[in-house]
Amino acid sequence: MGRAGSVQAIAGIADRAAFEAAFEVSRETADRLQIFADLLGKWQKTINLVAPSTLGDVWHRHMADSAQLVALAPSLLISGPITWVDIGSGAGFPGLVVAVLLAERADTRVALVETDVRKCAFLGEVVRKTGISGALAVEI
Repeated sequence: MGRAGSVQAIAGIADRAAFEAAFEVSRETADRLQIFADLLGKWQKTINLVAPSTLGDVWHRHMADSAQLVALAPSLLISGPITWVDIGSGAGFPGLVVAVLLAERADTRVALVETDVRKCAFLGEVVRKTGISGALAVEI
């Protein structure tokens, strides 16, 4: 992922294509985020994961907002193991977006901390369906 995902750059992100361009992600990474977005829409019908009014703006309101943390993280500039912790993960923002974006880094660990069992089930489903569990350590 490039460093292009600045706060200014996310203002114009309305869809997946704009997200891909702003954050310079591979098609595989964008596909994983699309799986996440699709699962969010499906699970939202039974579990309140995000405000319903934000579902139509998922690429800007949730994906880009979360992804900008990776673009701004100075820890990515140093080599060696990195651990990210998302406390109160809920729907996986920003933790799962970070995990998807860093899935190519074998030395990265993402811990998602959530007390709601239903939300943990959702998080686990996203990890399984996106295939990121084979690429990095994601703990729920």
